[in-house]
Amino acid sequence: MPRQRIQYSRISYAFPEDFPERLGRFKEESGLSWAEIARRIGTYTHTLWRWRNLGVRPSAEHMMALLELADEQGLVHLFTP
Repeated sequence: MPRQRIQYSRISYAFPEDFPERLGRFKEESGLSWAEIARRIGTYTHTLWRWRNLGVRPSAEHMMALLELADEQGLVHLFTP
């Protein structure tokens, strides 16, 4: 008897299309360097470059860390709708 195949669907959530611009504004308004932002959210500067220039999206873990950093800086409004 063949195995039954289960179809899984991916849940996709709305992600801001202008995320790279929002990230750039966060850097400017926070006064932090790319290296400092990367260090504080637990990633590499190259990863931030990929988010800004290649359209790669941050993982949920990195996005939460970025939101926490933005909240500490009083700039969480830059990432929320």
